[in-house]
Amino acid sequence: MKKILILASLLIGINASAQCNPITEKMMVIGDSWAFFSWSGNSYNENLDRFGFSDISCYSTTSLSVNGTEASDYFTDALRVQELTDYINGNPDLKIVHYSLGGNDLLRMWNTSMTASEEAAAIDTVMIDLKNGIDQILDINPDLQIVLSGYDMPNFSETVGALSVFIQPLHPFFTLWDNMGQPTPLQINTMLTAGTQRFIDSVGTWQNVSFVNNIGLMQNTYGNANSSFGTYAAGSVPVPGGLLDKPSPYEALNLGGNDSFHLNDASYELFIKRHFEEFYWSFFRDFDQSFTADLAVNNGWTTTASQGHTAIKAGNSGTDETKGIISINTVTMPNLTKAETASIFINRSSLVGTNLIDEDLTVSIITNYFGTTEGLDADDFNSTANETAICCAYGTVLEDGFWLRIDLDAALLPYINRYGTTQFRIGYESVTDVNRNFEFNNEPQNIHLDLTLVEDLLAIESSKVGETLLFPNPVNDVLNFTNYADIQHLTLSDLNGRIVYESNEVNEQLNVDQLTNGVYIVSITTADEMMTKKIIKL
Repeated sequence: MKKILILASLLIGINASAQCNPITEKMMVIGDSWAFFSWSGNSYNENLDRFGFSDISCYSTTSLSVNGTEASDYFTDALRVQELTDYINGNPDLKIVHYSLGGNDLLRMWNTSMTASEEAAAIDTVMIDLKNGIDQILDINPDLQIVLSGYDMPNFSETVGALSVFIQPLHPFFTLWDNMGQPTPLQINTMLTAGTQRFIDSVGTWQNVSFVNNIGLMQNTYGNANSSFGTYAAGSVPVPGGLLDKPSPYEALNLGGNDSFHLNDASYELFIKRHFEEFYWSFFRDFDQSFTADLAVNNGWTTTASQGHTAIKAGNSGTDETKGIISINTVTMPNLTKAETASIFINRSSLVGTNLIDEDLTVSIITNYFGTTEGLDADDFNSTANETAICCAYGTVLEDGFWLRIDLDAALLPYINRYGTTQFRIGYESVTDVNRNFEFNNEPQNIHLDLTLVEDLLAIESSKVGETLLFPNPVNDVLNFTNYADIQHLTLSDLNGRIVYESNEVNEQLNVDQLTNGVYIVSITTADEMMTKKIIKL
């Protein structure tokens, strides 16, 4: 059975193959027009796939994400509240509510003639309405996480204000803009920033609520080369923050750049993408401990004839089967734990030939490293592994920058090294096509190993014995053994697996003052057991 999961065709318009996990709805969207446009444009499912979570989908309806609704009236609709209640109660897998409200309230309450105290009071009213809605959701399920969506800068000045006074009244946002006192970008962006700051301050005191500040994202993404408010380059604007005296650029806006307040589909996808970068990706990974990859020189690709560090490559290069090598230092994994689950995330840099998402992905693992050194070696391709398994992989990896998530098979988990390096070798062994391979970014920040941990009962029992055998730890010069007469064999090795001391005759003390400072592994064999213990040489 193929073990690549592809998001169903009804979600992203491609054919689905066999999958390891069913697609579950762990996320829902509710709120105003920003909820409606981002959900109807499929921004959440597209980003779930982008970040390697194609086994998760997002839910909403046109009665839960409603164009024009306000925080003040959203929860007064009894039918809507009942629909929300029924869905939450009927979906135990639900984890997140993406909550987009408050923007319409502020735009309709605020105008340029307000004093600072009047503006603050208006924002206070919005925050009270937002909190009342949050409380209603958490009353249904107190374990849910709620994410306040927030907004980005509008563009009334160029979409409405630049029109002639005869044409302006025909624009759909003219009345709103006029009721606000026809604000300049600086005026309305200053108000939006003040409201955003209240979002930030409030979530600091509210339970189960988070906020992602995207102010300035559209300016930073598109730049503006032809604005009457001054030009600036893409990538030059701080996020969050933005340029308060400038609107969001035309390129970001709906209706071909004529919508004063709403983004187009591509921009909403980027808006939600930043929510994933700042919050959702970490939330759904749900790890106890996460590692990034080791130095780039220890990762790369290997064939029977050559190796390289340009990428982590898997598939076929020319006619040569090519496998990726991933090296991760897992030494900080807690001593008395073991991995219950493990996932590798790698980020696509390119694709040669057709996509490999429908092929079996094979992962080999070794405690320490393949071959003769931790770096790439000629024998890494065929070097014996501790274990090999076909693993489930998630994400369509349709574009460069998309993440592939590899859930490691349970058979691989015992070989994750608590005392040093763990190496993985990944490949598509069934692929025989010429020049067909994935290339993944070979930078530590683009390679992650996520672990969920449980107590290792065997290690706990062993440590209880070990604690009576050696001290002190950390050690400067002399390591003492209390029950040294019981020790039949002892080895001391560094984190690369190199043995620095070995003996079948153990005395009461071992002088270690000549060792380089660092972490070492003591392996002790007695008549009853074999145990290992990590020590630190200072």
